[in-house]
Amino acid sequence: MPTTQPLGPMVRTRDLRQARGLTLQQLADRMEEHGVKITEAGLSNIEKGHKRASDRVLLAMSLALGVEPLNVWHGPTRTELGRRTGTAA
Repeated sequence: MPTTQPLGPMVRTRDLRQARGLTLQQLADRMEEHGVKITEAGLSNIEKGHKRASDRVLLAMSLALGVEPLNVWHGPTRTELGRRTGTAA
């Protein structure tokens, strides 16, 4: 079972992207330089918790944002939270 706890300090990817002054498209372009092609919509879904990012995507995102990979953690998706509380997400 995948862990739902961060391995490093928890940093919300959207907050970090915005603090860096990057748009979704700029982050996607930087991630492509690290070997991961992703759309703005895909990034948006990850940031909002609608979609879970793979380790590969999180690694590229951390490199594109200039932080250590263990510092990027997006937490459980809304669906996973709903399963834990017994409510629909």
